[in-house]
Amino acid sequence: MSRAISAELLKLRTTRTSWGVMLGALGLVALISTLVALAGDFKTTDDPGGDFFDIAGIAQVFALVLGILVVTTEFRHGTITPSLLAVPDRSRLVLAKVLAAFAVGFVLCLLASALAALIGQALLSARDIDAGISAGRTARLIAGGAVAGGLFTALGVGIGALVRNQVGAVIGTLGWLFLVEPLLGLIPGASDAIGRWFPSGAAAALSGTATIDDPLAQIPAGLLLAAYAAAFAAAGAALLRRRDVSV
Repeated sequence: MSRAISAELLKLRTTRTSWGVMLGALGLVALISTLVALAGDFKTTDDPGGDFFDIAGIAQVFALVLGILVVTTEFRHGTITPSLLAVPDRSRLVLAKVLAAFAVGFVLCLLASALAALIGQALLSARDIDAGISAGRTARLIAGGAVAGGLFTALGVGIGALVRNQVGAVIGTLGWLFLVEPLLGLIPGASDAIGRWFPSGAAAALSGTATIDDPLAQIPAGLLLAAYAAAFAAAGAALLRRRDVSV
């Protein structure tokens, strides 16, 4: 199993698309954090430092897309065949992808959260604005954001295994996050349920950036998001075992 995981990590390290997604996420977080820190009006909030972790949450969307690409890129370019020759057990292959993706997503969102916090603290201090956030809470938010990013990437692997078409998987997932969920939130009483029980709500609660009045605590939110990732990965592995691979 360790060799399969190492192979998946090698693929992620040597694929330009992976580096593009990760560097794009970090660059966007850095840019937005800098603009907000320099131009933002923080007079109406007593927790300006916490706003930068909302910005770091952007990286979780990139992590989700990266997880989808881990699987769909193999089908798109035909490399799934040698991957299955090296690891004939399809469930084992999906598990290796999930674990490798979790590690990369964890590091990506750890860096994004730390980068946003560092930029926010430095530039707010230069403007003589108190960030209003303790070192302990900062550490919890960074850790929560990193775990959420890892689990989102693992969830993306499951989605990619279920929907092998790369464009369809990415557009469908982003459409759900940015179109379907907001529309469902317009239903009376649905907004809090989405914020507590849907993957995006669980990720926000785990990251400490939830906006609803009564979100899940960090640990229950993490367990819920992990359950979503495990369920999608299991479903994707089961479907992959039943499908013929012809590329």
